[in-house]
Amino acid sequence: MSDILLTNDYDEIITKNRHTILDGIFGAQTPQQVESSIGFSNYLSHVGITSSNYYLFLKLIETNNRWVVDMLIKDRDPRLLFSVIRPNNYLLRRAFELLSFWHPGQIYGKVLLAVLGIIEYCFYKPDEGYSIYPLDIVDLNNLGKFLDVDKDQFEYINESILEILNRITQLGEHSSELRKSVLSKHAFNIRIAYFDNTKSLTDIIPQVLLIRLKPEEREVKPSKEFIAYMKKIVDTDTGKGKRR
Repeated sequence: MSDILLTNDYDEIITKNRHTILDGIFGAQTPQQVESSIGFSNYLSHVGITSSNYYLFLKLIETNNRWVVDMLIKDRDPRLLFSVIRPNNYLLRRAFELLSFWHPGQIYGKVLLAVLGIIEYCFYKPDEGYSIYPLDIVDLNNLGKFLDVDKDQFEYINESILEILNRITQLGEHSSELRKSVLSKHAFNIRIAYFDNTKSLTDIIPQVLLIRLKPEEREVKPSKEFIAYMKKIVDTDTGKGKRR
């Protein structure tokens, strides 16, 4: 009986304080929220990503706060963060929604790589990826807008995007489905616009999407004392002498 009462009390506490808890573990609007989110990121990083908690990893990635994301990913390759999760519609839909939310230059590099990693993994076999998430022209534009024509094709982000586009050019290769053919051709045209000096991405992608913005200058960061504490944690976990 006492166990039931304790369970009910626990559920009631969670329900009454839901917003406070969520602001504390996913918030990035104040230094206190950022510090709390960093602590939760550190915990999740040790727990590891699973099919039942990857939603939490996504939520922290969505903060686009470099302090939170650095603690979550640490020295791992961001592109592989979600690679252990079986592809599903929700994961792909959220990935493309995140790409649509930010302009080039706004998104933290590790966040962009983590999102690209989801798409690259799920569309490794393009027809299988399409069966899970039937992407459209807008999705391809929001992907292609992050190509940086001032950097070469082997730059990590450019390389990821170009590889995804290359995979999508193979969409519908063994079928005559018109919609797939249109998507395949659009992916091909974006790649060509990057490689061909006589063309421009604006020939293929609406110019408004290609507007490059500066990162948020007032990104909320933790206190100096907390930053020093973070450095000790990361150094201990990675065995490295400096924070990545």
